[in-house]
Amino acid sequence: MPAVLLTGYDFGYTWPWTHGHLVVAIACGALAWLLRKRLRRAVSAVLVLCSIWALAGFVIVQFVFGYNRPMALPAERFMAQGRGKVLDVGCGGGRTTVMMGLARPGVRITALDNFSADYIKNNGPELLMSNAKAAGAESRVEVVSADMRRMPFEAGEFDGVVSTYAIDHLNRQGIVEALGEVSRVLKPGGEFLLVVFRKDAWLTVVYGPMLMHQRSVSDSFWGDMLSKAALAVTEQGTLPGSVYYLCKRQ
Repeated sequence: MPAVLLTGYDFGYTWPWTHGHLVVAIACGALAWLLRKRLRRAVSAVLVLCSIWALAGFVIVQFVFGYNRPMALPAERFMAQGRGKVLDVGCGGGRTTVMMGLARPGVRITALDNFSADYIKNNGPELLMSNAKAAGAESRVEVVSADMRRMPFEAGEFDGVVSTYAIDHLNRQGIVEALGEVSRVLKPGGEFLLVVFRKDAWLTVVYGPMLMHQRSVSDSFWGDMLSKAALAVTEQGTLPGSVYYLCKRQ
């Protein structure tokens, strides 16, 4: 059943992200069963193991990662005053925008993206605003289509900035530029919440050799990048497959 029918939201993640593991589990299980008399035991065992792994991955994706469900705010101290202007950098289909709209009903949110991610179906402002409407936050959300490395905002325009699973898609120079822009558009003393992928047991089980975010496992890398952008880490924590940094603009 489409996620939108279950949750009221559709963040656009395509079927390989949401149901790819289930397809692999069914395919491997079916092959092992249909060809059980023709295949060697070792081959059948490999197919069964692949089916079990894929089924475990599907369960984790659906019930732990929950790509098509709103995120929970990982740092309760972020924008705890409950008011002000917040920028969502790399907003995509609006999963983080909805998180902020639900957790901080008094803030105004600017959602920024170039909407180029091909793993989000119908990626664009319309998809994001439909999710903001489902959260009852559409009147507090505006969408800006732009590059996170060259943001079209004045210096010190925002009280807070949040970015989840977006900046870590850039190369090293892109990360430097994006964090520099975050620092520029934040007011002195403003807050920045960064969430990036982290290779842990959850992510390893789900994606194994397909992992593409090796850089995200290094706390020292992100600590150095944030420090160079005048963003002082005040809180750090882990989520399944992720790590978050709560920072203050120096």
